[in-house]
Amino acid sequence: MATGRLGNSRKISRRVITSYRPAENVCDEKRTNSKSSSENETKQWKYQIAISVSLVTFAVYVRTLHPSLPGGDSGELVVAAHDFGVSHPPGYPLFTLLSMCVLHVIPVGSPIWKINILSATFGAIASGIIYIIIYRLCSNHGAGLVGSFMFSLSPLVWTWSGCAEVFSLNNFLLAALLLTAVEFDIGKAKNRIKLSYVGSFLCGLCLSNQHTSVLYIVFLVPWVMLRLWKLELLSLDSVLKVTVAFMLGLIPYLYLPISSIANVARWTWGDQSSLNGFITHLLRQEYGTWDLLKDHSGQGFIHGMQSYLTHIAADLSVLVSSFAALSMWITAQRYKTSGSSVLVIFTAMVIGYNAFFCWRANLDMSNPLFLKVVERFWIQSDLVVVVLASVSFADVYRLFSERFNLKGYSFHYFLMMPLLALQLHRSLTLCNNSNNTVVRDFALQSLAVFPNNSIILTKGDLPSNSYRYFHFCEGVRPDLTIFDQEILTYRWSLPMTRKFYPGIHFPGNFLHMKKGVVSNGQKSFTFLDLIDANYNRPIFACIGVQEYESSWKKSYDLWPYSVCWKIIKKGESLDIDQWEKKTEHLAEHWHYAPNSFESGSWESVANDEMWRAKSATAMFYLDVALKLPENSTEYFELLLHSYQLLSRAMKQASRVSPTNSSDDVPSYWHRNFAIVCERLIRRSSTDQYKKNYSNSSASLPDQITLVRLTNHHFKQFLRLEPFDPDYKNIKEAINTLQGYLDNKDKKK
Repeated sequence: MATGRLGNSRKISRRVITSYRPAENVCDEKRTNSKSSSENETKQWKYQIAISVSLVTFAVYVRTLHPSLPGGDSGELVVAAHDFGVSHPPGYPLFTLLSMCVLHVIPVGSPIWKINILSATFGAIASGIIYIIIYRLCSNHGAGLVGSFMFSLSPLVWTWSGCAEVFSLNNFLLAALLLTAVEFDIGKAKNRIKLSYVGSFLCGLCLSNQHTSVLYIVFLVPWVMLRLWKLELLSLDSVLKVTVAFMLGLIPYLYLPISSIANVARWTWGDQSSLNGFITHLLRQEYGTWDLLKDHSGQGFIHGMQSYLTHIAADLSVLVSSFAALSMWITAQRYKTSGSSVLVIFTAMVIGYNAFFCWRANLDMSNPLFLKVVERFWIQSDLVVVVLASVSFADVYRLFSERFNLKGYSFHYFLMMPLLALQLHRSLTLCNNSNNTVVRDFALQSLAVFPNNSIILTKGDLPSNSYRYFHFCEGVRPDLTIFDQEILTYRWSLPMTRKFYPGIHFPGNFLHMKKGVVSNGQKSFTFLDLIDANYNRPIFACIGVQEYESSWKKSYDLWPYSVCWKIIKKGESLDIDQWEKKTEHLAEHWHYAPNSFESGSWESVANDEMWRAKSATAMFYLDVALKLPENSTEYFELLLHSYQLLSRAMKQASRVSPTNSSDDVPSYWHRNFAIVCERLIRRSSTDQYKKNYSNSSASLPDQITLVRLTNHHFKQFLRLEPFDPDYKNIKEAINTLQGYLDNKDKKK
């Protein structure tokens, strides 16, 4: 009996695996007219369903689209297309050229909205192509629908398909390349040489958009060449044509030197007018060719692989990840029974891509912002994982339908619907950005408060990309001069951009740690020289000052001004009341609650910066006070004003907090507020303090209230920062304060 069952199992398994061949792929059999008619009808249905999948996906993406500027590189990419400039390495010329076309073709909407729509379009088309890929591999509509929607509606893919980024275009190009590979493997033999030309052209286009596609191309190209050689289709003529097709796909890279030679962009990255400059940009040498960023280190290969596997289970579901794991066996069986090797190549691509990426992803993923950067590159792997999982699902379903005589019943649709409904519901909560204007609000509110004709020296992606977009593309605050201070160290920076910034006097050709003249006659300057040369205008550093060169610190200080700092000459007297009047209302219109966004998102970064701005002057006063003698008048005045400003900020936080509590503010607020209260307690009963306090405009509670506030905020700080190095000392202070309060309560 056991032997009989084993034999039946083998027959069923072989019958299932060999039956995967779609109706269009049987090339060596004679076809009847009725079969041809059926296949044409199936082909028509296949494309109609694919178009429907794309339309549904597009509708979902547009409904949840960012209405304005998201964070990250979106602002930079749109500015490059708007101004005929070049984005950061490797330049993304294909995306830039397509964005330029959209900016000129679509007559309505802001520049950023138009490019957001472009990304949604490519993401939606990719979804339809994925359906076709899966259907061609297993002739199962249900598997195609599950795979296409599970991918396009996954949180990661959905998020990056609704904003101006290169990832949805990469999904589209890779999906088209994978479909070409499938047709090459299982399609008509006479079409394979033509398909190799199409695939080669797509390889070039992929590399013109995102370099990570090379990790798929290095598997596909040898496979195609070997297949052509075995079919005796590989010749010198075909190799030359394949090479030409590939070079045609790389044509968008001509945009880089053309843009540099024209030099009409107010902001651009690099000078590609020379061969050396072009190669430097193409190979990302300024970022580190094989790294995500220079001078960073990650947690290693094992941690990277574990993180990706966790991501698959979370984003694509445990069911999809299980079928993806099963695909290793399914792929081996298909190759053994039919000789089809395309799934073998797909499996090798996924393994090779993740192995290389986990090895080279040199960012610390314990930092939520860096984790978000790394996650985006998992999308490319997810696409193939979904295809492999869907084919496995189709084969397993066919196995059970034949085993239990369920052929003709579409039970897989009933299995599919709950999974897709769950994916849609979960992702919609995370990816609905239709009302998300956080980064726009950050940029517009912080730009609005600068004095007329100020110089804004930006640092970091958030202020640099958001300020630049609204300033250049939407004409916000044309009186300001906004310049990215971090690119000053590059030799190409000022030769490419100086003429567009007549309002800034650059005392040399490039920023360096020492000023002087180098061998080619170019003059270097320090950051101190730059500030000295432009101090006749208000100068602001947003957010912070470059860390490359610190000569400016001996002559200038930073005073907080909204999310930025105003650069002030040392020795300039601080009028506490006057500076408070200038700065206390700069961030008052920010209505988002503290800690209300996902950690690591650009919305979270923008929100944190604006809440820091609300307390910046209070923290500044505290910092200045702690450097003064405790018996000085200025010491008391600064502490009192710091207390007043922090109290007001705490009340604002409680008004917008979902819990109506100020306990949700950043941890450092609690610590600094406790320090202010503790310092005030020390002097609250002295005659000298009373004398100074009586002349102050600030209001101050009694000593018991100050003790309670100190105790409360120290406790809140330890709740939020349980591993702080000063935990033990703060805990002792809390115990002392609590003992004092307990004694007071007993006396009552």
